[in-house]
Amino acid sequence: MIFTILLVTLLPIVTSKSKPYFANPLCQSTPPALWCENNELAKDCGWDLACQDYKKGTYNKPILITLLYESLCPGCQNFITHQLYNQVFLKFPPSVVQIELVPYGNAKIKEGEIVCQHGEEECQINKFESCLIDSMNNDFRQYIPVIYCIESQLSNKIPFDKAQSKCFRTLNVTSDVERMTQSCLVSKLSTKLQLAAAARTDNVQPEKHFAVPWVLFNNVSLASAQDLTADLPLVICQWYKGDTKPKACANDSRTLRRKYPFAWKTDL
Repeated sequence: MIFTILLVTLLPIVTSKSKPYFANPLCQSTPPALWCENNELAKDCGWDLACQDYKKGTYNKPILITLLYESLCPGCQNFITHQLYNQVFLKFPPSVVQIELVPYGNAKIKEGEIVCQHGEEECQINKFESCLIDSMNNDFRQYIPVIYCIESQLSNKIPFDKAQSKCFRTLNVTSDVERMTQSCLVSKLSTKLQLAAAARTDNVQPEKHFAVPWVLFNNVSLASAQDLTADLPLVICQWYKGDTKPKACANDSRTLRRKYPFAWKTDL
């Protein structure tokens, strides 16, 4: 009789339909980005299996950063030259970060023809960069420095022909790559590559892009995630999990101390 009364008394707490029961009161207030950061919390809140799958699937795996852009977009040029190249490409090895560039952006296909936001010149440069990427076997370690150089020159109002010539010469781009890139440009391959870039751009999930530059993280496209591009190194250091901490993340705490000094003040 006592057991029955006790069970009836506790049952609404455990099975209440209006408010789920959690062993830890933090479960209903913990932001999703922090769910897998503590094993005990994940277990208490029922996230542990999903977190285990996530950690297993990403441990010692590089983070993929995909950039949807167009060649004559000032914002894209700024992002490539000041953030993606300097803050990511130069700081993190391929074992930590992989980069994919998709030169198409806000272009549209109208009556079977690709129409670019900044005119025909942009279409030609987008084609060129698609051909360059293909000629370098889609190896971002090879093509990122060249595209960074070209976009940097374009942002300084250097004509494309002069920018391309200077960058190829400065970075010692091989004659084979130059020949394949030019051959691609005057063939159907350039259009095929741009159509592939269009499909890649238009089919991102779960949210479609509506502006450029637009960044995907591990192929996930979210409008809210675009805010994360303001500090990519901090994002990478937080998300990457592996046997060895990236060298670029060694000064994480010092970076945070500089940004948020008030958070580190203590009473001595």
